[in-house]
Amino acid sequence: SRPRLRARRSPRGRIRRAGGMALQTTLSRGSTGKRAEFLAEQAALRALGVDLDDSHLDGYAYKPARFLPETRDQAKPWEASLQEQMEELLGPSQAIVSDSPESWKNEEFLFEVREGIAYCTMNRPAANNAMNDGINSGLHDAIRILKRRPDIRIVVLTGNGRMFCAGGDPKSFQAEQAAAGVIEKLEDQADPVAAGLPKAAVISGAANYFEKQSSRRGKDAKSASNARVFYEWATLPQFTIALLNGSAMGGGVGLMCCCDMVVAVKTAHVALSEVKLGVIPAVISPHVIRTVGAANAKKLFVTAETCSMQQAKAFGMVQRIVDDVSEFPGVLKEIAAKIRGIAPGALAAAKRCTLNCLNQPMSQGLLAYTADEYVKARKSNECEEGMKAVAARTRPKWVDSLIDVKDA
Repeated sequence: SRPRLRARRSPRGRIRRAGGMALQTTLSRGSTGKRAEFLAEQAALRALGVDLDDSHLDGYAYKPARFLPETRDQAKPWEASLQEQMEELLGPSQAIVSDSPESWKNEEFLFEVREGIAYCTMNRPAANNAMNDGINSGLHDAIRILKRRPDIRIVVLTGNGRMFCAGGDPKSFQAEQAAAGVIEKLEDQADPVAAGLPKAAVISGAANYFEKQSSRRGKDAKSASNARVFYEWATLPQFTIALLNGSAMGGGVGLMCCCDMVVAVKTAHVALSEVKLGVIPAVISPHVIRTVGAANAKKLFVTAETCSMQQAKAFGMVQRIVDDVSEFPGVLKEIAAKIRGIAPGALAAAKRCTLNCLNQPMSQGLLAYTADEYVKARKSNECEEGMKAVAARTRPKWVDSLIDVKDA
């Protein structure tokens, strides 16, 4: 019979297996592995003729940006709010046009306060309520006032005319460029062929403008300024309702997604058509994605398709559809009757907790934050009043507070 031969393992095979074991062990340890164990494996491989550099795993191990050393210690939303970060970048929020309902002078954004409720109305019907400086400053000033008014329980956002909001106004952007010297004012623009070379002042203005935009702090300030209104509207302490009197596009879709509830006429549509112009709905994307989910948001972003109210309701963007605007007061009265039974401070805290917990991985910090929020609520004067009312079989004072909804 033939002699049995023992298979010999080549040094190359030993090296491959040893290297694989080292790689597997190091990967399984992750970033918290012990340095001593790695050095021992490194020495064992060196004895086999394999010299591994300390950074040899860089080509194998995927490192998500959120776990890189320079960002993994970034403060969580409950540790340093986005509001605080924006104020550090842009400075404290200051009134642009009006500082109170009594002194309100913005004709392009109407602001009316009644008992328990505030009405905010975009008032550029001829321009389909496109968001210019007037509407943006109106939103900004209204937000500043509403944050100081805990007596207001509901905030309504709507528009005059046939559209809710057509999004950003291109003319406002052109005016901003003209003010920066990038382009001439619209009324001063001449035929570029006849005009010849631009003036030195225009070239200098353009250079300064783009230098500012290219700097990190300049870009951060610009993006924060654009995003501030949407974020602050989404974080208002009141229950916010968008009444879609007509269609919404671009930034108008962002505004409705920043509201807690949307009531729309059945003939309205929503569209995010930025990609048709070679741009993207970046500033409003966090609010749209939060509202409709990543899959639906991507579909709306990349196809630019017009979405009916039935589709918008299926996506979670709209909660109630009515035949026409005449039904808005009745719907508001139904909602007001429910909000009257909710403690105002608890409503604000629930909104804040929801936004802070959104998309956060389960962690000890998150558990500690939610526990702390619960304790704060249990120790609040509202909770004490609510518990006493239950024991005494009475109603807490907020239930009897009036929310004065307009009849038309």
